[in-house]
Amino acid sequence: MAEHCNLLAKGLVRFCTDCGDYPCARLKRLDARYRSRYHMSMIENLEFIRDNGIERFLGKEAAKWRCAQCGGVMCCHNGLCLDCDLDKLRRNRKYRWGEQ
Repeated sequence: MAEHCNLLAKGLVRFCTDCGDYPCARLKRLDARYRSRYHMSMIENLEFIRDNGIERFLGKEAAKWRCAQCGGVMCCHNGLCLDCDLDKLRRNRKYRWGEQ
């Protein structure tokens, strides 16, 4: 976002929620794309950080993206565990959520 936002690029705001134009059209488009492709919301994440702080957000995300089978880290882009689902990813490098 910083490459398209002067306030972020110049360090005048730390998070988009600090901006008077929040949420801008670019963030709304990004959020819609992430909701449909990656099952997550940039806007919800930013609002959680604003309301609860970055430390609580990081703790919540660590639990959310932990594999239930092995405890490894899951990829937000495809929903696969980077430890126990690696073979599936090797067979289909473009694997997306829920594919067979």
